[in-house]
Amino acid sequence: MPRAVLYRYTPGTHLDEFIRQFRNAAAHDPFGTVFIVPTSSLVREITHRLEEEGVPIVASMITTLQGFARKVFFDTATVETLIPDAESRLILADILAANAARFPLLVGAGAVGELATLFSVVIMRKVNYPDALGDLQSAKSAEIGALFDAYLRFLEDHNLVDGSTLFARATRQLIRTGARPRTVFIYGLFEPMPCEQDLILALRESADEFHYALPFAENPAVFTDDGNWLHPDTVIAGERRSSLANLFSRREPWDSGGCIRIAERRDGLDEVRAIAQEICDLIAGGVRPGEIAVAFPDLDQAFPYVEEVFADFNLPYAGSSGQALLRSPLTRAMLNVLTVPIFGYRREDVVALLSSPYIRFTWSTSEVDLLSREARIAAGAGTWDKRLAGLAATLAKEQAALDTPDYAQQRLAQKIARIETMREGIRSLFADLACLEGKKTLAEHLTAYRSLLARWHCPAMPEEGDLGVLEREARDLRAFVDLLEALERFTRVLPERQMSLVEFSSLLGLLAAGTRSSRKRNRNAVQVVGVRELTHLSIPYLFLANLVEGVMPRLTTRLPFTTDLETRQLGTRTKADILREERYYFIAALLAARERVYLSYPSADGGSPVIRSGFVDAVRETISTGSWGGSDFPSSRIAAARKAGALLARGEYASAVTDLPPGQTIHDAVRRLIIENECRKGAYDSPYDGLLTREPAITAALAERYG
Repeated sequence: MPRAVLYRYTPGTHLDEFIRQFRNAAAHDPFGTVFIVPTSSLVREITHRLEEEGVPIVASMITTLQGFARKVFFDTATVETLIPDAESRLILADILAANAARFPLLVGAGAVGELATLFSVVIMRKVNYPDALGDLQSAKSAEIGALFDAYLRFLEDHNLVDGSTLFARATRQLIRTGARPRTVFIYGLFEPMPCEQDLILALRESADEFHYALPFAENPAVFTDDGNWLHPDTVIAGERRSSLANLFSRREPWDSGGCIRIAERRDGLDEVRAIAQEICDLIAGGVRPGEIAVAFPDLDQAFPYVEEVFADFNLPYAGSSGQALLRSPLTRAMLNVLTVPIFGYRREDVVALLSSPYIRFTWSTSEVDLLSREARIAAGAGTWDKRLAGLAATLAKEQAALDTPDYAQQRLAQKIARIETMREGIRSLFADLACLEGKKTLAEHLTAYRSLLARWHCPAMPEEGDLGVLEREARDLRAFVDLLEALERFTRVLPERQMSLVEFSSLLGLLAAGTRSSRKRNRNAVQVVGVRELTHLSIPYLFLANLVEGVMPRLTTRLPFTTDLETRQLGTRTKADILREERYYFIAALLAARERVYLSYPSADGGSPVIRSGFVDAVRETISTGSWGGSDFPSSRIAAARKAGALLARGEYASAVTDLPPGQTIHDAVRRLIIENECRKGAYDSPYDGLLTREPAITAALAERYG
């Protein structure tokens, strides 16, 4: 049998055969057989299928290429430590802060994330930076090159490995130790980068059997990697005649039979509402929610729409990834504790801190905003007490005036008492915050910060409320605690260096920005994913949304801190390369749909028109498509309430009753209609928009939490 076999398959095809071969090989050698696929989503899908079949497997042997590199590292590492991307950014930030005079062009640029991206590309694509720039080298590139060398030297001196240097480290260990899997299956990797190719070739050379399935079709506009760099012993070509795989190449038009449908919607919110209604109709027709997926090119940007709309339509859904921890209200509240002393006790920062539902004090904070305005406080720890004392003195003089009525004297006395209570509370607050100030080591800063949070018993978590909100806040809290523990581990890397509170806060913010909270997985709910996660999956009903230019495809060729000319000189990726990659992931997404695929795009973003993706035009030019979506949303509780309100306004009470959402009465609808007509000043422009009147349960809950 040939030792290295290359298979050229249309994306998503022959996966069942590969799984069968892996299952048979793993049955004889479970710890020596590995199955490598491109995405974590596909790892979970294959693992789930085998578990449902009752096949005993070693879960770590079904993995991504990065997951395999991690396994090699953990199996062979002795003194080295693998650090996550967020911690590598902390190292870059610290090098810049500690060597400000050495990097004048980079310090203060606020672009640690972009520098980390540049370094990752340079490492993974094996670019000799900055020498590869040739005559284009400059003071800027010299500074970046020096920072890059300092970063790599820091990793080496502290026995650290990051997500990019991991691949070269795993390749070396695989070659040196000989600890390698005997049978290797790799399926569906699209144009692996040079460092990834090195690891794959090391596997190819060391394995007894090597099977590599390459996504391929006779379509040069998308597929240019023929896999010959693997030097295979045998090449097996699968069926390549796929109309979808030939998209973007001029071929004869074909009829999808209504399997591909396209819709233009007014804006992003209207687009997601149309998707939600179509999903409700599918479910009503017998489709299970778990058989439906909604994919966006930029999931983070679209997810707030999904959260708002799917809740209105009462749709069960599960996001594939959590949000950045920095976007969590709980995390923002915890970071705001540091903001107050950093910016000199500004009035708005103090008010925001005292208004947070996650931080509670023993004294009343409800009048801080009003009284601080009245005292004309802007900033400054000493200014607060001085101005409040002045306000109290002014009120005392007014109280002592002979012409002040008794009722006014009583009111002024009560106000002065509240000011004195506030002064005492502010003095106590500022005394607590003062322990955070000054230069300390990272460990000392972290100890002071944790001690303060513990003394304040925060974050204060609600015991009752919306179950979904409570679960999300609990996940965010766990992620924040893990973040502090990660920072504590990082203190061993920087044990002695003194830093300011500003630097400490910056490191904490960088870590929060690079950390994601988890999401609860639910295979029985509608799956909300990114477009690239769809590769090689099998989904009966698929929605591909927000297909607009600049998002799909996103043709950003220039590397951070480089011009277009410099990027071309470095030989990383051309615009044509990126366009081909974007086309591939779009085709792979279309091929993932088994029954029907719904494409959609908004015509405007807010008040600005947007241009639909050229990918939509390519589909229309090549494939006979249908349309989908309507103007009514009968499954929306908001739409039902609006319709009932319109009927009530016309006096059609009987019809209005039948259209009311569950749990609402005519009395409720009439009252809300009056409020909207009389009180509404503009359009709904925020997820927090609302008008509350006689809602005792809601107002009581808000009062308890927000004061």
